[in-house]
Amino acid sequence: MALLTETQIRRLERQYPAGLSSAAIVETFKGKSQRFSEPTLRKYVQLGLLPTSRRVGKRGRFHGSSGIYPVVVVRLINEIKRALDAGRTLEEIRRGYVGLMGEVTALERGSAHAFSRFDEALAVVAKGRERRLHSLVRARERSLGKELKALSKLAERLGKETQLL
Repeated sequence: MALLTETQIRRLERQYPAGLSSAAIVETFKGKSQRFSEPTLRKYVQLGLLPTSRRVGKRGRFHGSSGIYPVVVVRLINEIKRALDAGRTLEEIRRGYVGLMGEVTALERGSAHAFSRFDEALAVVAKGRERRLHSLVRARERSLGKELKALSKLAERLGKETQLL
């Protein structure tokens, strides 16, 4: 089966930095003649293979909201497909690179949300103290960013190790 190439994945990551809807993800794989559906996407999320979507309100009154998945989901689905083609079970995939990267992605999104909340709180702090607190928050954000990158590299390494089993 034809999977997405690294070039195609990178292009999607550049094209949709804010994320993709479930319909766009499904279309991406159908365009490559891959069997993939929204129920399969939901199943992978429920199994912990993929991070959850983020609800985004639509403009206008009474339009509701839609779910936006981080663009890394396309890469992870591609890896799930590759592993399934190689005979791996979903449980084996969950314990390997894909499952770990889903968790790291969830941590990244959670930390981004937390730091935006800190920024909101800083906006109402008295001007004299705001500067010092702002630099403390940014220092913690950089530190956490480094730790998340290290976790991502560790997930990749563990994924390679589990491929050898």
